Amino acid sequence: MLDRKSLEFQFRPGMTMRDLFAELSQFGRQGFEKAIYDPRTGRMNEYLAVFVNSREIRSLDGLDTRLTGGDTVTIMPPMAGGSAIG
Repeated sequence: MLDRKSLEFQFRPGMTMRDLFAELSQFGRQGFEKAIYDPRTGRMNEYLAVFVNSREIRSLDGLDTRLTGGDTVTIMPPMAGGSAIG
């Protein structure tokens, strides 16, 4: 998703996850926003897990979750694999 394993940002007062994703799109590979947002709905992809200080943002305020200096944001793309048995 990103060209780097970790990044540090200076958070602005009132910054939200939506704002952070907009900034991260500058560092991401082509298609970063498609990995984050469902093109049909414009909402965050259901299979993506995003945490702020170890709390999933869906249990907070979703994309409107406010960030402060010192927060740790973890973005986990889907893990898939395996095969059908049978």
